[in-house]
Amino acid sequence: GAVVSGQSATVQIVMIAAPRKAGDRLMAALDWRVRSVFGDPTMDRWVVNLARAWRPRLKKPVFIGITGSAGKTTTKELLLGVLSHASRGIANPGTLNVLPEVAKTVLRVRRKHDFCIAEMTEDRPGVMDEQLSLLQPSIGIVTIVESDHVAAYSSVDGIAAEMQKLVASLPADGFALLNADDPRVLAMAAYCRAKVITFGISPNAQLRAENVSSIWPARLKLAVVYGDEQVTVVTQLCGTHWLPSVLGAIGAGLATGMTLSACAEAIAKVPPFEGRMQPVTLPDGVSFVRDDLKAPFWTFDTCFEFLATAQARQKFIVVGELSEVGSIKKAIAYRRIAAKAQTVADVTVFVGPWASSVLSARDPERPQALHAFGSVRDASKFINAQAREGDLIFLKGSIKNDHLLRIILERTQEVACWRDNCQRMMFCDACSHRMEPSSAPLSKAPDLPVSTEPQPPQSHPIALMEQEQLIVGLGNHDPAFEGTPHNIGFEVVERLAQEWGLIWETTPEGWVARGIAARGAAKTYPVCLVKLRSEINYTGANILALFGGANFETRRCILVFDDLAVPLGELRQRVTGGAGGHRGVASVLEAFQTNAVRRLKLGVGHATTTLDRPTYVTTRFDAESRARVELAMADAPAQMLDLLSRCPKAP
Repeated sequence: GAVVSGQSATVQIVMIAAPRKAGDRLMAALDWRVRSVFGDPTMDRWVVNLARAWRPRLKKPVFIGITGSAGKTTTKELLLGVLSHASRGIANPGTLNVLPEVAKTVLRVRRKHDFCIAEMTEDRPGVMDEQLSLLQPSIGIVTIVESDHVAAYSSVDGIAAEMQKLVASLPADGFALLNADDPRVLAMAAYCRAKVITFGISPNAQLRAENVSSIWPARLKLAVVYGDEQVTVVTQLCGTHWLPSVLGAIGAGLATGMTLSACAEAIAKVPPFEGRMQPVTLPDGVSFVRDDLKAPFWTFDTCFEFLATAQARQKFIVVGELSEVGSIKKAIAYRRIAAKAQTVADVTVFVGPWASSVLSARDPERPQALHAFGSVRDASKFINAQAREGDLIFLKGSIKNDHLLRIILERTQEVACWRDNCQRMMFCDACSHRMEPSSAPLSKAPDLPVSTEPQPPQSHPIALMEQEQLIVGLGNHDPAFEGTPHNIGFEVVERLAQEWGLIWETTPEGWVARGIAARGAAKTYPVCLVKLRSEINYTGANILALFGGANFETRRCILVFDDLAVPLGELRQRVTGGAGGHRGVASVLEAFQTNAVRRLKLGVGHATTTLDRPTYVTTRFDAESRARVELAMADAPAQMLDLLSRCPKAP
């Protein structure tokens, strides 16, 4: 009863007082409960306390801790394969590496086991302390120190100091496996009582890799030298950046008494971890490499190195949402990735809310080499329409935000769920919701633009007349949005029509007003003003559908919309740039596949720092704010005439 109620103090007394066999039976009985504990802080603490009572009873197993900014999970899986070659033991499942998961791993250890492996998170200062106190490892592996989780620290050196705690905690008769190619990791040897085995390609590394190669479709192969011994290691991994994981696992195997040849034989049998440079070749001959678990900015260099040497008929890279960018701005990070990706891939595709920000990085000599889509469904349709036998498609994204696996699944089966940013920490093929149809629409087919919202029967597409420029007000036709920031684009184009004496005509697709915008007798511009019935987030595809599809000239288009980043009542012009978080604008840039679209923005910015944006933009302006907006709209015709005069010439 004490165990079930979660009274940790009583549980500890039971564990200490129980005879040896009774204790084993108790732990076996509790195993089902340990495996099912997730997320409850009270229960997590109960599990940690229980593991603390259990750990001193485990004398035989060797406890091994692994940390690092990258490669922890793959190192753990490789080492599990190595040690299981001739021993029995366990490791933490998947990527579960926080304190309660380390505790659950300890609770699964039995006296019959020879080893226990646990990867440990370093995601915030001080987090290693209790993990080490609980695990008490005698072997420690540090893979690499990089900027992952740097937002929680003052610097990368702060991350290294946290990882160093693992090395410093090892007993004198233990072993520390340190990456000699990373100066921060190598420096940890000075704080270590245990025997140190360094590994890497450095000439001074004790466990050294030579003749390293990994050129797709071949896998990582290397010669490993330790003292007077040398063996060839052929792995199932993709990319040379897995060297720290491979060598760290071999080094730990050596530390437990295994031979170099036995380690090499075991490594060859370990498959890549799911979503970590995992190769998938489909029956139609199209190959994917899945690196879709997470996407920190600093990891892209290794992806580019892999793609640069890969041999394939055509190489694609699909980039989802970055999981961490470090100290640089997100838009800059995306553009840097886009610029580099175009040098190593034939086709680069960005997907997600930041996708349109990369269009300014397009190589002008290869305009079809870079594409941006707001949703995974759109990206999947585009990619799968182009991919052929012999192609390689590299997926790089974040599991919580992108779920890029659906691009692979759609090639072999029907995909029902196209939710974006669903936040589930699991891959789609294991998700119970994967067959539930989502509301995410297809906004643009790969070969024919289509409307993405249920529409009234459409008339024939409208053709712009010679020299006519299209002015699109972004808004929502629902009367509930009248007088709100969300509908400011509609209000501005209505003011323009009034100023220029244009009459609105109702069509199934929306409202159109055509005529002449004049600045005196000498400056006249044929214009077509439009308000669409479609939802604002799907403006782009509907413009293409209404005005002739793929042959539409984006140079003749001007967008009018609200901008939260601009002070209330201020008008600003732009002739190019990203969407700035505005999904309506993003839909246009994605549909046109260019950011060179003129725009007139009316600021609706609010001084409140904790602004609830969705509520604010769909709530009517108060009297003071309305007065400032009216002043701005009075100046809109003059601003628009200036933009009309800046229409780019036809190529």
